[in-house]
Amino acid sequence: MPAMHAYLDDFGKITIWMNKNFYGGRSDYFSLVEGSSSQDLVVVNAEEHDTKMKYVLTCPADGTFGKDYKIRESHGLMVPLQIRNIVSTDEFNRMFYYGGDDLGSIYHPTHTDFALWAPTAVSVTLHIHRNKKVDSYPMKRSDHGVWRMRVEGDLSHALYCYFVERNGCVVRSLDPYALSSNGNGQYSAVINEELLKKVPFVKPEGKVCGTDAILYEANVRDMTSSCLTGTKTNGKYVSLCEDHTQYDCFPTGLNYLSGLGVTHIQLMPVHDYCTVDEFHPEKNYNWGYDPMQYLSLEGSYSLNPDDPYSRMKEMRELVSTFHKKGMRVNLDVVFNHTYDVDSCCFNCVMPYYYYRYNEGGFLSNGSFCGNDFASDKPMARKYLLYVISKMMDLYDVDGFRFDLMGILDVETMNAIKEKGKKKKADFMVYGEGWDLPTMLDYKKKASIMNQNVMPEIAHFNDYFRDVVKGKTSDDQKYSKGYITGDTEHAFSFLSAITGNVMGDPLFKRFEQPDQTINNIETHDNSTSWDKMHACCNNEDRQTRKERQKMMILTTLISQGIPFLHAGCEFCGTKNDDSNSYNAPDKINQMDWERAVFYSDIIEYTKKCIALRKEYKQFRLHTTEEIMEHVKVNVSKGGIVFYDIFMKDEEHHIDAIRCIFNPSYNGREYDFEPDWKCIFDEYGQAHEEHGTHVEVPALSIRIFARIA
Repeated sequence: MPAMHAYLDDFGKITIWMNKNFYGGRSDYFSLVEGSSSQDLVVVNAEEHDTKMKYVLTCPADGTFGKDYKIRESHGLMVPLQIRNIVSTDEFNRMFYYGGDDLGSIYHPTHTDFALWAPTAVSVTLHIHRNKKVDSYPMKRSDHGVWRMRVEGDLSHALYCYFVERNGCVVRSLDPYALSSNGNGQYSAVINEELLKKVPFVKPEGKVCGTDAILYEANVRDMTSSCLTGTKTNGKYVSLCEDHTQYDCFPTGLNYLSGLGVTHIQLMPVHDYCTVDEFHPEKNYNWGYDPMQYLSLEGSYSLNPDDPYSRMKEMRELVSTFHKKGMRVNLDVVFNHTYDVDSCCFNCVMPYYYYRYNEGGFLSNGSFCGNDFASDKPMARKYLLYVISKMMDLYDVDGFRFDLMGILDVETMNAIKEKGKKKKADFMVYGEGWDLPTMLDYKKKASIMNQNVMPEIAHFNDYFRDVVKGKTSDDQKYSKGYITGDTEHAFSFLSAITGNVMGDPLFKRFEQPDQTINNIETHDNSTSWDKMHACCNNEDRQTRKERQKMMILTTLISQGIPFLHAGCEFCGTKNDDSNSYNAPDKINQMDWERAVFYSDIIEYTKKCIALRKEYKQFRLHTTEEIMEHVKVNVSKGGIVFYDIFMKDEEHHIDAIRCIFNPSYNGREYDFEPDWKCIFDEYGQAHEEHGTHVEVPALSIRIFARIA
């Protein structure tokens, strides 16, 4: 480690840190050196710290970027001048923002144009690998800090990387704008997009978005990794394209998903992530929330991870296969952080720009993963918009789920929504709007508290989850929710089932119902079944099965957007592992034996999904409709009544009444004439109608009034 560090932190400002074990941290003067020229600098402030001295110097404010500047102190030590906080200034962004759409490698049959945005680089060298030969090309600096090179010839199967000289060292880097890479992300790949069109798109019929959507979270690997799946391959993109697979006459994989009736499959991360060896994925497991590249796909799901085209074609086929089956595809993206800052292409190409830092110069860590992506920087925002747009163009996906969306900023998320909707009218965008301690003003965070300035962007509703099921963290696993048996939550339950859009006396959290994602579990934390191992440990299996059914139905008849996690429909378990991100396949994979064992709950879930699709009353699109038509109240014993007074000529009814009874005692009620049960604890409808109704213990019954 050098005894001195020097940073260009603003126009005309240099910060020096000197260790006290080097001449006591004292220097009589500092000089700015570039080549053979030298200029003495003025010290405007000196501060003594425990082990270091800090100096603030003035320097020429009109220095040219792209030069190899050094700082020399009076004892002869000379270190690179690192370009640091200045890259976050408005003036820097004014000078170097690049609005062009030609960054990356743009393929043509006769040549390929390479363009890399790296305004602080001193030099950039392009290395191209083709036909077992490596060629080097010094790139030329152009306007706005973009380095360019045109390479002649057909490079459709070439690999490449950059060697970037910046801040006193040369680093090897992938291309942030590369569309794909080879195995384990060793090199970026030049891609001829015409070759991808051999796998054509299949457009799904109609338009499904907002509260009409029914989301189902699945993992490419988990859906078919079990040898019981019956697929020719396991854990691959193509494995999930195989139809008519089964275990013990029970549908598996694609066949299973298409039979549920959900509208959208939300795939857990398929962008390139670090902690699985793409050539030997059987050696370890990871969910994929450790991104290496945002645009290139994960190769461990590919039949041929070393072929950059293979993963792209297989992903296109997967999306088209889902579309053929009437299901849309949303991708889970991790744009809030990267796995490792030092080796990531963002920092290699443009240090200090793509990540947030605190006032002390340390990385912001609101993600609790070591770093936060600086989405609010103009070129970082431009990059995310490019990735979203390109993923839609390349793979025809229908929406995106944003991991730790609260790290990102409001302006970027709104821009992503607008860009996506221009491509697809029913484009979906939603994410985890937790308020995280990133270095960003709270008014700019894309968090739930700012939902009012992010219309048509939805948030996972932890209020719904905690009220319905009970809190999820390990230290609160014994706490119950309303459906798991604590009827003290009955009044809070009214707010949850109405989408948190109704005001006083209920808790209003969202402006519109299409802003709430209602779920009882996701890939995070314990499954709801494992949660009941703790909070309902005095109850037998059958009782917990009834509660599981109640939670599933509650999710699907509440106002808002319902979300199901793979396996919840067969009482999925992770053996009480509350964070299985790197647990073996045995823990994370779809357990087809368990699915057969709990097939009755799967069939019940299918009926719940069909019920939501059939009755528009459960998927009202606006707060105004909910305020006009929905009435909720708590009856004796904590029993909840959820009424939707709305004429429905198709079904010849004028009201729907849902009664929630999570207690051990059955209930009976006398209504006005002409009520009939349209959905009982078995998902069955009853033809008879009258004034007397029964609601068994541990059940939800739904009634309709004949018009």
